[in-house]
Amino acid sequence: MSRIGRVIGVLAVLAGVLGPAGAARADAAACAVKYKVSPYTGGFTAQITVTNAGDQDIRGWTFRFPLETTATVVEFWNAQLIAPTVVVITQDKGWNANVAPGGSISLGLRAVGTAGADPAWFTVNDITCDRVS
Repeated sequence: MSRIGRVIGVLAVLAGVLGPAGAARADAAACAVKYKVSPYTGGFTAQITVTNAGDQDIRGWTFRFPLETTATVVEFWNAQLIAPTVVVITQDKGWNANVAPGGSISLGLRAVGTAGADPAWFTVNDITCDRVS
């Protein structure tokens, strides 16, 4: 390979390391989640509060958490439901996409089946959130 080819290859690698993907991860905000289940015959509801615990705005979000395998989410409020089972995936609705530091999002769901144990983890934009009471 010529010297110019090697230089271009090195620059391409550095662009991938220092470019937008690296910047997006460094800019990611921390989060905290409060999750409260209320069971009823045949299913359950859950109130969820997601707080931006970081020092930067969250601009657009995807919220994920595991669900008991016997449960299926049939309604989700204040978020667009993308996947209703196993790992629940939701996204912002546009009007609630931006969350300032210290701000929070109130979410909720109704599911059929057994609630089981509380989810073992929660993520916002693939960043693991702290669990709060």
